[in-house]
Amino acid sequence: MVAFLVALTIILLVTLDLLIRWRLARRAKPAPALVPAVTRVMDLLLPSLQLERFALPGGLFFHRGHTWVNLLFSGQVKVGLDDFLQKLLGRVDALTLPPLGTEIKQDKPFAMIRQGTRAVILTAPVDGVVCAVNTELEKAPGLLKRDPYTRGWLVALRPTNLAANLSRLKVGESALTWLKGELTRLQEYLYVTLTLKRDALVGATAADGGLLADGLLEHVDDETWAEFHTRFLSV
Repeated sequence: MVAFLVALTIILLVTLDLLIRWRLARRAKPAPALVPAVTRVMDLLLPSLQLERFALPGGLFFHRGHTWVNLLFSGQVKVGLDDFLQKLLGRVDALTLPPLGTEIKQDKPFAMIRQGTRAVILTAPVDGVVCAVNTELEKAPGLLKRDPYTRGWLVALRPTNLAANLSRLKVGESALTWLKGELTRLQEYLYVTLTLKRDALVGATAADGGLLADGLLEHVDDETWAEFHTRFLSV
């Protein structure tokens, strides 16, 4: 009798161990069709995420929150949104800019772009006091997309700590290297995100069946939108 109980106990333990191993193996094993599907999506998307697709004018200083600064002969500076963010963002429904006289600080929020119920918070590239606001954007926020570096500027500032601020920004070759790194980060982020979530990207298809970086964020779910904001715009 004792021998029977011992044998039965051993069988139960072995069966339980096999069951646990089987369940762990099922959890660790990816869905068989997922990775090839992600690879196909990335193959379509990558051509529009190449460096030459993004404008990067010389002489402008770029902040890691994807805003820029242009030094004016008057001593003031203009601030705007870079081509990387405007392309990915896509449609611009509304824009909130600080009123005249507002003091803004480098690395702190100063403006907001809305797309439907979602928003992007922009970070100030330098310290300064707002001395002009681009009122054209109130009537035509699409200027941010059509002309982000000239007519699509956001605000003009009287800088208050310019030399120190500029030392933390990217210009010329350093800006080019930085943008290359951002595009690499974005590609890696999209691959991981699409691997983990089948439905993170649900559109952005071009006429020829490819995928476009332009407007990519319009086609991601809310969780992916928020995660992109944290990874690429928060400082």
